[in-house]
Amino acid sequence: MSKLKEQAARARAIAASSPTVRKAASKVLGRVAPPGGENASAWAIKDAPLKTLVDRYGGNFPLPAASYGTVQDFADSVDTMPNLAGANFDMKDLQRCWMLKAILGNVPVGSRLLEIGAGEPLVAGALSRIGYDVTVVDAYDGSGNGPKEFETFRTAYPDLTFVREHFPPQTPVGDDFAAIYSISVLEHVPLDVIDPAMERSRELLARQQGVSIHAVDHVLAGWGAEEHLEKLRRIASGMGVADAQLEAALAELREDPETYFVSAESHNRWRGALPYDQYPMRRIVSVNLFSGA
Repeated sequence: MSKLKEQAARARAIAASSPTVRKAASKVLGRVAPPGGENASAWAIKDAPLKTLVDRYGGNFPLPAASYGTVQDFADSVDTMPNLAGANFDMKDLQRCWMLKAILGNVPVGSRLLEIGAGEPLVAGALSRIGYDVTVVDAYDGSGNGPKEFETFRTAYPDLTFVREHFPPQTPVGDDFAAIYSISVLEHVPLDVIDPAMERSRELLARQQGVSIHAVDHVLAGWGAEEHLEKLRRIASGMGVADAQLEAALAELREDPETYFVSAESHNRWRGALPYDQYPMRRIVSVNLFSGA
């Protein structure tokens, strides 16, 4: 009997730590912080793999000014942080893991970071547990298909600083950030807000000569492609990324068999209850932008 109880307890523990199982049970990631003072990102990436990531990528993840998400990078993330790489069942799984590596590789532990539009702040929570001081700026008003559970996340991530506003915020946040980053956010920002957002980023980073790192959803083909390209170029320009660097990355990803595209399954989840002819398939990639000190 004791052996059966032990097996049942182990099964429950595995289920509790599995994003797949918890999503199937209609539970939202991050609703409850685990015991011991950790934040809720511990459900998606535990301490041991987090330490391994620090050892593996700390100061060792060089970034070009413009690049793109790849299957190879995603496969690496599945091997090194499988729960985080399966938390959303869409391209955000690729982007969250890539951003964690990018921050570790280019920003010293202990630095101040600002995440724009975190939604559920799994990456911010993991970075805080490593030793970064992270501020999240997010209105939590449902815009851009984002969540509204502000109080839920604030309770589940007590070590993060939350500013409940759109970026750029009116609330003073300091001017000593070593990095400002975003994950699948800037493509939702109105075009006329991009320039002031990039200008404010530069102001917040100037004192520390910090870096900007953004993973941007980009529609390569299909409805909305022209608008996405215009906005992507505006974002890159505001960051100081040269047109030639962005165009070279876009040309390369079109021919590279390693390019990560949003799958039909992910698209169908995004479509939800809409008829297909109202939300047809598009070719969507992650364009990664980096501007250094």
